[in-house]
Amino acid sequence: MLIRAYLPQFLTALFGGLFIALGVFSFGNAQIFDRLFLGVLIFTGIVCRENINVVSVVIILFLQATISELAWFVLYDNTIIKLILYTFSFMTCYLCRHDKIIRLVTPILVILSLTEIYWLISGYLSPETFWYIWLIVSTLGVRYLLMFRVSFLNQYFSKKGESIHLDWAIFKITAFFILIQILMLFEYFVRHIFNLPEVIFIYTLYPYAIQGLTTLSIWVIFHESYKLLLPKFLKV
Repeated sequence: MLIRAYLPQFLTALFGGLFIALGVFSFGNAQIFDRLFLGVLIFTGIVCRENINVVSVVIILFLQATISELAWFVLYDNTIIKLILYTFSFMTCYLCRHDKIIRLVTPILVILSLTEIYWLISGYLSPETFWYIWLIVSTLGVRYLLMFRVSFLNQYFSKKGESIHLDWAIFKITAFFILIQILMLFEYFVRHIFNLPEVIFIYTLYPYAIQGLTTLSIWVIFHESYKLLLPKFLKV
């Protein structure tokens, strides 16, 4: 009885502390941390393979992480690529127009696209903001898939999909992730438009914030997944 009562709290504290420690010790080495994140997703997908809801959330996050890895090598400072990226960004905003965070994303994209045109005409060497734009777009895609995940599963799969707490936990975390990208882009805008090179507050905090949110995501994935599996294990 005591084991059943305290096992959830013990596992949460143990693995939560482990993930935080890994996040701290891997700071500054993005490759190791990215591999850790992918590893947790794969492990969770295998352990929870019979739970289509957890697996589908894991697949969504895994696809975003994998595509972003590829995008890192494809995106570079090129006018054509920027045009494609901005076009794709506005198309994504339209697709996700029912997501409230679009009210923050669209204005910054409009401002940046007009600024990019101004910089191109004036011959100014524009900052490399395309990576942050991609992160916003890909995260919007994750939020869109999370919102329609259940209906998609019920339409195309025999196993019934249902909303789980992991959906909304990741959905909330992605909102903060997008907000950080927006702040980063806004600071780029201020720094270059008003010639204020000393304005690097968000730039300095950015890696800490992103790794912190990713560490939180890892812990949430584990915590919410094992909560769904724990009753089955305890019965055994």
